[in-house]
Amino acid sequence: MLPKEQIPQIKKQLLAQLNATNLPNKEEVKKSVEAMDAQQLEEFLVQNKLIKSPESGAPQKTSQPQQCIFCSIVFGDIPSHKIDENKDSIAVLEINPISKGHIIIIPKEHIPDSGKLPSTAFTLAKKIVKKLKSKFKPKDIGIQTSNIFGHEIINVFPIYEDENLGSPRQQTAPEKLAKLQKLLEVKKRTPTLKKPKIKKIKEEIKMWLPKRIP
Repeated sequence: MLPKEQIPQIKKQLLAQLNATNLPNKEEVKKSVEAMDAQQLEEFLVQNKLIKSPESGAPQKTSQPQQCIFCSIVFGDIPSHKIDENKDSIAVLEINPISKGHIIIIPKEHIPDSGKLPSTAFTLAKKIVKKLKSKFKPKDIGIQTSNIFGHEIINVFPIYEDENLGSPRQQTAPEKLAKLQKLLEVKKRTPTLKKPKIKKIKEEIKMWLPKRIP
């Protein structure tokens, strides 16, 4: 069975995922998720193929995800507000942020351990820090890793007062996320094709004329 201490965070991520969908009965499903106990939540995850079913007779362990929410974001199965990316990670806006401008760095591979995070993920995080400092002028920027559904991510969030990873979160409306994305996203520059400089070659042109026949 799922560890009790993970249940609130798992529910939070599921609700975030549901908010990003267009299910006609979205609100009803959200209420059901909120009311689930540990066993019901595990059954829900198994039925929706978010985790593998525990093997019968095997010791009870936390089930490993087949494709977690973050992997779904990376593959584009779940819409997100992408800010930047490099060869190993993407940076997207957190839809339930700790503070305005909260961004998460998601490795493109399913990384289960913080010790295995690629150095390029932290390089991207530092790049995001500079962008947030420039746009929002916070007191500081928090950089902390967390593990949800067995996928290690990096949280990059502005600190305006005393925000930390345990601070209350508030869902951000899609239109506000879109405005933040427009403000923060790194736009890929389309290379301008320059016309090659062609040197003008001056030549003396001699016109050939047939000899006059008398």
